[in-house]
Amino acid sequence: MELFRIIKSDARRAMGFCGGRTVASVIIVALAFLCISLTESVLLTVFCGTDVFTSDILSLAETYPEAVFITAGSAVVWIFVIPALLLGYVKLHLAFAEGKDESISLLFDMFSSFRKFIGSAFFFLAFAARCILVFSAAILPGGAFFWFSETYIPEGTRTLEILKISAFFIAFAIIALCIFLAFIFIQRWNLAPYYRVCGNGIHKSFSLSAKAAKGLCTDIISFKISFIGWGILSFLILPFLWSAPYYALSNAIYAKYLMERYERSLAQVPESIAPEITFEEKD
Repeated sequence: MELFRIIKSDARRAMGFCGGRTVASVIIVALAFLCISLTESVLLTVFCGTDVFTSDILSLAETYPEAVFITAGSAVVWIFVIPALLLGYVKLHLAFAEGKDESISLLFDMFSSFRKFIGSAFFFLAFAARCILVFSAAILPGGAFFWFSETYIPEGTRTLEILKISAFFIAFAIIALCIFLAFIFIQRWNLAPYYRVCGNGIHKSFSLSAKAAKGLCTDIISFKISFIGWGILSFLILPFLWSAPYYALSNAIYAKYLMERYERSLAQVPESIAPEITFEEKD
């Protein structure tokens, strides 16, 4: 698709003036993930021993109560630190997509105030809740069909066994189809992080994203799939240090294009209606 080719070309050009900072931001985010995981693993090993990694949750709470506190503490760090860092990552690359010569310190912008810091955590919790709700609803029809077949198709003759096996595959097909449709549906929130770092409230960010991505969910998926080759290469360290910033910049440029496209569509709305749907500036 021509639009995707132009976006990727712009991303490669942007890498020319901000490549070092984008690579540094990727390393910082990756190190943050690694440090939290390693710290949790080390603490669990020191206080609980290596057996803790093979124990289930229930026995873990009884045998190693310290592990519960360590895991809970790690979860709190994940919930509050990583979202702020990821939104800073989005904001930095959106700035580069807009041609701004920003410092890498923008990566830590969400830590600059308590309101932004807490807001980042609540934003990602809201994002996760929406995704969980959508995928739970997607699994429900196939799961209900599977439960019905297991409950009401009795054991017995070969015909009944074949019928039960057929019902299992039908249920699996329904679940797979619904999950695929759910994956398409959640692309309507693909722009929410970008609207959030632009100063919009949490609910407003999701609302604006849904409007800007209306009718374009399959295009957004196609854009992401076009990076599958780079994704495979990203299992190696050196290609990852190129592909991750390249993907982030391409996403930011595409998001900027869709956001501006939506703004241009608002300009065609009569003045009496426009104020009701314009951007709402919030911290």
